[in-house]
Amino acid sequence: MNGIEYVAIDPQRLDAMRGRGTDEFGNPWQRRAAGGWEPLRCCLRTAVAGEDIALISYSPWPLPWTTPWAEAGPVFVCFRRCPGYRTPGEYPPDLRKSYSLLNPFGHDGARAYQHITFVEPGADHDAAVRTVLAQPGVAQLHVRSAVAQCFTFAVRPG
Repeated sequence: MNGIEYVAIDPQRLDAMRGRGTDEFGNPWQRRAAGGWEPLRCCLRTAVAGEDIALISYSPWPLPWTTPWAEAGPVFVCFRRCPGYRTPGEYPPDLRKSYSLLNPFGHDGARAYQHITFVEPGADHDAAVRTVLAQPGVAQLHVRSAVAQCFTFAVRPG
């Protein structure tokens, strides 16, 4: 498998939330100052201390939710629209230091439990993703924080 795409939250979906002033669950879109450690799911980098960010509730599944796997949870994003993630063929460099959970899904959309993988900080995250995606029963996966359990980004064959 050569082509893999690392996918941040869709900027148009975030624009719709910003325009409404709420996330998709009705929580207010509020500005907060970053502490400098927050993983931003819109541009797949770590926030800079003092930058304007928002904490929203998010489900990585597209609307309308038609799957029982549509988990939602808190994620950090840029308060205003950012350029997004510009190198989708590369594992996000800032996030290689994270303790991550690779949460795979099969071609039928169900979680592929037997291929759930934990990746330690400093390990080869890209190789771990490629190993999981190479399994015949895996169609895509979500990278999640293994500590906080929240969604970080999606990965799919490119």
